[in-house]
Amino acid sequence: MGNNFSLPQGIDEYSMVQQVVDLLSSTDPELRDKLAYRILNNWLLEKKLLPEEQLVKLLDNAISHNMLFNRIGEVGTDSIFLRSFSSLLIALLLIRDNRDQFLTENKIRKIMNKLITYCKSEKDYRGYVEGKGWAHAAAHISDALDECVRNRYVGLEGCKLVWSGLNSILESAPEVFSSEEDERIATTVTAMVELGKVPLSVICEWLMDVKLPTVNELTRRHSRINFKHFTRCLMIRLSEKGLLGAENDLIRVERRFNPYIE
Repeated sequence: MGNNFSLPQGIDEYSMVQQVVDLLSSTDPELRDKLAYRILNNWLLEKKLLPEEQLVKLLDNAISHNMLFNRIGEVGTDSIFLRSFSSLLIALLLIRDNRDQFLTENKIRKIMNKLITYCKSEKDYRGYVEGKGWAHAAAHISDALDECVRNRYVGLEGCKLVWSGLNSILESAPEVFSSEEDERIATTVTAMVELGKVPLSVICEWLMDVKLPTVNELTRRHSRINFKHFTRCLMIRLSEKGLLGAENDLIRVERRFNPYIE
């Protein structure tokens, strides 16, 4: 293919794209991350391969049980790579739509509902897997949800739906995130405020309404710390963009998740 991932003339582009998509389930990080994902980014966004109907077909497969929901609920198995990298493929296709606007409002709603269902169903939140590379499901689905927030059809109610998915991730992660997942989640919520779709006061209300799990003290502690780290990431992002406001209501949120603040 060469360094610019060129396709031979006369070849079936959709067939070639699908062959690369099939590599997203690989446990070889070089093949999956550095080759397959980079090729898809080049072909779908830079070269703008595939007509609209084939892009929709690719998207329908990505949000199906063949990919995003493949063996959903498993923990510690290699199925996580296909699910997680399906999120990145969905993100690429949503970026393409945000540029070229080929999806209908109903289609965007269907995609969002699938993504939120996934957030509430995924159980494997490993970050980097030794010898196999990044699983990073929480970060990758956040990237897809970020593109939903940026979509022309998504307003306050759509962002509220996105938040319900992000909230599920922060609430149900079995451990404290250690691979900067909180940063990727904060990117999505920052976009809500930056694009003027959700006032910061509403974000704060959402965070103050969070119900920490009561299964056991360890689970509750993990959830509280994840929300604390996320709040700090969000605070810094908004401050850098001049969107924090004079009163900084996120300090009040920080107090809720940080028992060490008096």
